[in-house]
Amino acid sequence: MIDIQREVLKILEYHQGRENAIKGQVIASRLGHKNDRAVRLAIRELIASGVPVASSVQEPQGFFIAETYQEALDYMRSLRERLISDAVRRRDFKVGAYRYFEGASQKRLL
Repeated sequence: MIDIQREVLKILEYHQGRENAIKGQVIASRLGHKNDRAVRLAIRELIASGVPVASSVQEPQGFFIAETYQEALDYMRSLRERLISDAVRRRDFKVGAYRYFEGASQKRLL
């Protein structure tokens, strides 16, 4: 675990449970960063290492360590919904781009 991951984890240990969520920008500010990009990357690594860091886009917004299995399930459900939404957006974009560029030499998009 690298330093920023340790620092983010220290902060998140005080933000267990959805009701105690903290915004990424607030974490970044506490760590002296101008934006939350490094915080988000650290959170990805924490999740990969087994820390159940979840997030919410509804109030209270932000990141938190899941306090119960139900919170973990709720977060997994929101991730699934986001995946479906992104897949639909990708499909629509692909169709639209094909129509827009129809007749161009490159007809197939990834």
